[in-house]
Amino acid sequence: MSKRMSRENQKLIYWFIDCYAYHLKGVDINWQTSKQKPAISDYFLYKAKEDLKKLYIRHSGKNIKGYEPFRNMESKLKDRIGDIIDKNYTKESKINIITNDLMDFVTDEIQMLFIKLNDTFSLALKLMSNTEAVTFTNFLFDYFLQNDIAMWEEMQTLYKQQNEEKYIYAKLKYKRCAVCNRTPVDFEHWQSAGSLGGYANDRGQGRYISLCRQHHTEKHDIGVEAFERKYDARGICLGDEQIKELKKIYKNHFKAFKEE
Repeated sequence: MSKRMSRENQKLIYWFIDCYAYHLKGVDINWQTSKQKPAISDYFLYKAKEDLKKLYIRHSGKNIKGYEPFRNMESKLKDRIGDIIDKNYTKESKINIITNDLMDFVTDEIQMLFIKLNDTFSLALKLMSNTEAVTFTNFLFDYFLQNDIAMWEEMQTLYKQQNEEKYIYAKLKYKRCAVCNRTPVDFEHWQSAGSLGGYANDRGQGRYISLCRQHHTEKHDIGVEAFERKYDARGICLGDEQIKELKKIYKNHFKAFKEE
């Protein structure tokens, strides 16, 4: 059976919903924590939850056109049982694998049925896989940064703990400080650009991070190691596709990078 959504992921999702509700109501929560949140009506919380789920459904491209509930359930289960029976597993292992797969098939169908009937899906722990929850939170984090929607401090910390490289890259992509989320930012080489042979020789072989002027200056004042210890922040390595994307955003960087 696929790993179900963790309580930490569920907490993160509901923090996103809280912050979006304040955004819809026009309440400024910048630089606040969830413990400081002002009162808000259930209407805005409900609307925020449903709006974000609908945005994700459209983004994910889940195709419900022509969908018939449980239509392929029998054939999928037969194929899976056929695969397991031929394996050299114990009887108990086969029973457990088939039972877990059946639970996955059923929960997937229930979620698709929710979308078909109500244009929404369930956030219940037992009905959402951890993979789907992570994909959902990745979408929400990008969406919030892209649309300049305020987030609690601790939700950014929790998101970074779960996927630090995705967190740092998103900050680079949307030009937000990786420490405080402020803008404008400097595109910062984690080690000096000189260690790469200067800007003219930078082909993306270093580690990178986006920092506001205050934290950029502090990093140079106290040094890389002290800065990393203080803020638990560090630069990331980039793949070719990421370099291509960032080169369009930071036009004076990656001068030696050659696109094939």
